[in-house]
Amino acid sequence: MGSWAYVAMLVFCLVGTIPLELVLGLGVLRQVRRLGLTILLAAGPFVLWDLWATDAGHWWFDPEQTLPVRVAGIPLEEIGFFVVIPLCAILTYEAVRTLRGRPGRWFARERTDAPRVKETT
Repeated sequence: MGSWAYVAMLVFCLVGTIPLELVLGLGVLRQVRRLGLTILLAAGPFVLWDLWATDAGHWWFDPEQTLPVRVAGIPLEEIGFFVVIPLCAILTYEAVRTLRGRPGRWFARERTDAPRVKETT
């Protein structure tokens, strides 16, 4: 299980957040370009950091704890981490906003099906 533990954690995160999209109809996954750009902007610097840090010997990935598939020396599941965790964060953020009765900022236009509450300042 050791080499699959990282993948299992990513799957666990997705299993906990993808239903938010389906149950609440958040619309995050329907906006593929916007989601892709957001994940790229979040993941890009961290992937570059990983590349630099592993090349400089600051850290490494234990081959017994990761799958053998590598991209530029980085385990595939490490790259998956930088995709899955921002996705889970966006889904969670939008779910909280929806449940609090505030349409998410994620949407380009205001949703009409979201519950409304009067905001006080």
